[in-house]
Amino acid sequence: MKIHKTYLSLTLLIILTTFSWIISCTHSAKISDIPEVCFERDVLPIFINNCMRAGCHGSGGESRMALDTYAGISRNAVPGNPDASRIYTVLTNTWGINLMPPNQPLTLENRTLIRVWIEQGARQTTCTLPVANIRISEN
Repeated sequence: MKIHKTYLSLTLLIILTTFSWIISCTHSAKISDIPEVCFERDVLPIFINNCMRAGCHGSGGESRMALDTYAGISRNAVPGNPDASRIYTVLTNTWGINLMPPNQPLTLENRTLIRVWIEQGARQTTCTLPVANIRISEN
C-alpha cells in the first residue's frame, strides 16, 4: 500500500510540475513585431514554384484554383485570419486524399511566410528589400 502511495504522489508531482511549466510560458509575439512579408517577393514565388508544376494551378491549368496571380491567391485568403483561409488550411493539411502540394509538402518556412502574410492582411505588396527573415523554431 505504501509503494502505491509513493508512486501516486510522485506521479501527481510530475503532472503538476509539467502543467505549471506549460502554463507559465509567456511567449507573446505580436504580428506588428514581425517584418512585413511581401507578396511579390516572398509569397508569389512559393505558389509558382510549388503549385504550378505540371499546369495544376496556373491560370490555364486543370484546377479551378489558379495560384499564379494575386487575384487567384487572395480569393482564397481571409485577411488577418489564416485559420479561416482555404489557401492556408489546404497547404497545412497533414492527412486526407487532397494533400497539397501532392508529392511534397511546403517547408515550415514557406508555410510560415504564407501564414504571416495572411495575418498581416494578405496585401498585394511589391518590395525591394531582401526576403523577410522570420526565425522558425520547431520546438
